[in-house]
Amino acid sequence: MTPQGLGSKMSRALRQEAVKKKTRRGLWIIWGSVLVLLALIVFGQMTKPETDADHCPLDGAFSAQVAVLIDPSDVLTAVQQKSSLPQVISVLQQVPERAEIRVYSVARVGRRGDADADLRLCVPPHPDSIGRIEGLWRNREFARREYREDFIVPLESRLDEMLGAPGDSVSPIVEAIQAASVNAFQPRNARILRRLILVSDMVQHSGDLSFFRQEPDFGRFGGDPAYGTLRVDMSGVQATILMLARRGRAGRLQAGGLKDFWEDYFLDSGAGTPRWNPVEG
Repeated sequence: MTPQGLGSKMSRALRQEAVKKKTRRGLWIIWGSVLVLLALIVFGQMTKPETDADHCPLDGAFSAQVAVLIDPSDVLTAVQQKSSLPQVISVLQQVPERAEIRVYSVARVGRRGDADADLRLCVPPHPDSIGRIEGLWRNREFARREYREDFIVPLESRLDEMLGAPGDSVSPIVEAIQAASVNAFQPRNARILRRLILVSDMVQHSGDLSFFRQEPDFGRFGGDPAYGTLRVDMSGVQATILMLARRGRAGRLQAGGLKDFWEDYFLDSGAGTPRWNPVEG
C-alpha cells in the first residue's frame, strides 16, 4: 500500500472514531436528560402535599383562609344574582393556590351558631402557574379542565344556589361574622392571608341588634353588654363587602349611617376599613 493510501485509510479510521465518540456523547446527553426529567417528575410527586377530598393539604399548610358569607335575607333580583356571582368568583380567583375557602349562609350560621360551612374547598394549582419543566409532563389543557371542574364549577353551583335561596325573616350579620371567623380563621397565630367576603345588604336584623328597631349607631351598640358576647378579634383580616342595594326602609337605612356603623365595627374588630363593592340591580 502506498503512503498516500495508508494515510487515507488512517484518516477514515480517525473520522469514524470521531463520529462514534460524538454519537456516544450525544446518547449520554439524551439519557442524562431523560434521567434528570424522571428525577424531576418523581421529586415533584414526592414534594406535592397530600390532599383530602376538598383538595386541601392534609398537613393544614394553607396559603390563605377565606370566609364567604352569603346573605339573601330578602330575595335577590335576577340582576343582583347574575351580577354578584361573577364578582365573588373574581375575588376568589385572586386568592393563592392552597387557600382554604369556606362558604356560609348568614341566616343559618348566625341563627344557630352552627359553624359548619355550606361549602369547603381549597384552590388547586392554576394552569397558568405551571412552569416550563412541569409543562413537559403536564398537559396544560387538561390542567385547565381540571381546575375548572375541581374549583370553579363547585363554587359557581353552590354560590348560585345560595344566592337564589328564598328570603329569611332574620339577618344576623354580626352573629354570622363571629361564628364564621372563629371557624374559618384558625389557628390565629398563623401568618397567612385572611379574607372575609360578605354578599349582603348589611341591614342587621336579629334579637340582639336590629337596625329596624334602632338606627345604626356603633357608639351605642359598642357600649351594650350584648356586644361583649358578639365581639370577635379579626386582626389582619381583609374584609370585602359586595353591597346589595335595597328599596324602601332598608334602602333608607343604607343611605343613612349604615356604612359608618360597619366601618366602625370592622375597625374595632381589628380588621381595618372594609372594601365596598356595589352590586348592580
